[in-house]
Amino acid sequence: MIASVLAVLLLGEAGLYFTEDWLSHDMQHLREIPAILSFVKQGNAPRILFLGNSLTHRGVFPDVVQGAWANTNRSDARIGLVYPDDTILTDWHYVYRRFVQPSRAQPQLLVICFADKHLEDGPVHSIERLGGEFAGLAFASEALSHDVLSLSDRARYMLGATSRLWANRERIQKRILTMIPGYQELAPVINNYFRSSKQGEARAKPPTYNKLARFLDIVASDGIKVVFVATPLPERYPLPEDLHNTISRGGAELVDLQGIERTGPDDFLDGYHLAPAAAERFSKALGMTLVNNDYAHNALWGARIQDAERDSVSHLQSDPASWHDDLRLVK
Repeated sequence: MIASVLAVLLLGEAGLYFTEDWLSHDMQHLREIPAILSFVKQGNAPRILFLGNSLTHRGVFPDVVQGAWANTNRSDARIGLVYPDDTILTDWHYVYRRFVQPSRAQPQLLVICFADKHLEDGPVHSIERLGGEFAGLAFASEALSHDVLSLSDRARYMLGATSRLWANRERIQKRILTMIPGYQELAPVINNYFRSSKQGEARAKPPTYNKLARFLDIVASDGIKVVFVATPLPERYPLPEDLHNTISRGGAELVDLQGIERTGPDDFLDGYHLAPAAAERFSKALGMTLVNNDYAHNALWGARIQDAERDSVSHLQSDPASWHDDLRLVK
């Protein structure tokens, strides 16, 4: 009996190895990360790596970001996007450790688009995915020392790190559930309910940012500058003073790009991700911010040496009306 079960599991593991990409676009993207990092490090142009989740995937258009520099003589850059779905800071930490550091892509600027509570200390979103896709066995010691602390969670982590079936069990379950009539319509309602419940519980105590400080220490030791970009959601969310202070102490920069004007429900695809037209406005604003922000500009192209170049974009800060007319942003 046991031998039969083991045989089925081994067959499942082998079969999943060749069919993982069928489970989701996210699996395809994870396999593409090495190629993305290889692209970023080619040539001598400044290197920018965006690291985030589906907000980055749906909201950042690299060609629009770069196109915003057309009149600033700063159009030369290699831009890569890494965006595993449904991830937060803990996941990004290990994506950086497992993929970016060994690749030696060494971007001059790491841009992390986040929203609401993505940067706060909190429980791991998916321990199985952390073990199977992000930290793995290579960083198990660090993960089990800092992020996965209970015995049961450590067991789940190790199962995820050693079994593709276990690491992908949520995706497999979703594939099966989507065959049930009405599930596609009901799933977002359930997810929003649990997300709201968790947020309500989290607001009972002030957020902390110890994991963020740890992440920034690691990235700073590699000589990489980091810009955190607050990405628009349907409702504006606060950026606590402790968040500002943690980022500042870590030698990074925080940019608030919330406030894209809403013209109707078409601004968001699903109440969370930016629709294409809104994403284009956001990407243009982000591109202008990178070229006009002294911290980001210095990381990519060095300190400004011509006042004329500064003047060509300074109106975006001095004239709030220009943001409204050109980008439809609220200053």
